[in-house]
Amino acid sequence: MNLSNDLTQTANQVVAGITDEVSRAVALHDYVRERVRFGFNKYFDAPPDAYTLAYGYGQCVPKSHLLVSLMRAVGFECHQHFVTLSKEFMSGVIPANRYWMISREVSHSYVDVLVAGKWCAIDSFVIDTPLLKGALKRLAQEGRQVGYGVRIGAVNQWDGQSDAFAQYRPDLSSEDHGRVDDQQAYFASKQYRNKFLGVPFNKLFLMLGEANTDSINANIDKLRRK
Repeated sequence: MNLSNDLTQTANQVVAGITDEVSRAVALHDYVRERVRFGFNKYFDAPPDAYTLAYGYGQCVPKSHLLVSLMRAVGFECHQHFVTLSKEFMSGVIPANRYWMISREVSHSYVDVLVAGKWCAIDSFVIDTPLLKGALKRLAQEGRQVGYGVRIGAVNQWDGQSDAFAQYRPDLSSEDHGRVDDQQAYFASKQYRNKFLGVPFNKLFLMLGEANTDSINANIDKLRRK
């Protein structure tokens, strides 16, 4: 498939020949899951969707924003939904010399989408399949419940008609910030947690550039090869 900066064209390419609404939704979910590997880019939470696709790495916020954009492009009603999660999810994927900078809780985004008359909540698209296998293996070996971007019980398959989560679980979240359709307003709010000393990681990562994220993503890639 030729990558296009036109999200509508990209979305239509993904669902070409698929007429069933549920199957169309699942196809877009699977496309984002595998096309953009879990990782980080220089914009952190706020990359343009075209950049996320071109760079090929993103974590929950850019991947959920991309999926919402693609789904809306072909007619689905959907929204980003923000909650907080423990920073422990990031242990093992963020190097130790940067991990201490993360606040105790981080802002996490999943997607609420209406498919065939039913609302589904999903973040199963966030973790690509090679990473899911490698991360769950490491957690089992270490006897841990959470880390390497996932939790025990994580799934990255979705049937298009039920909730599916690789990261979020209600009992692991202390705050539900609800649906967000204006990212920039949310990033500027007190609810947004992805900051260091009050400075959003969006700005810090942009200053550090792709050399910073390339090294982090190379470390995550090692888990995929386990």
